[in-house]
Amino acid sequence: MNKLSILSVGIALSVTLALMSMLCALAFAIWPDATLDFLGAFMHGLDLGPIRSTVPMSSGRVLYGVLGLGIVGLLAGVLYASIYNVLATGRR
Repeated sequence: MNKLSILSVGIALSVTLALMSMLCALAFAIWPDATLDFLGAFMHGLDLGPIRSTVPMSSGRVLYGVLGLGIVGLLAGVLYASIYNVLATGRR
């Protein structure tokens, strides 16, 4: 098995999660009820309406979420690639 570039995997996951966060924020801005319904379907029909935030969406809050998920993605990608490389080395 080939080794993965730890930093490349981390950056790729970071960018992916940041883009998904931006798309989610856009969906909430355009179709808030439909987006809540769609996300509720991912949670096996959980009704997310009662926990809907009353705080208006601001660019600062969106940026905070995008950066936060980007950092989580970087850390998760680095961890994933590191574990993969250790396991791949042990199988030779």
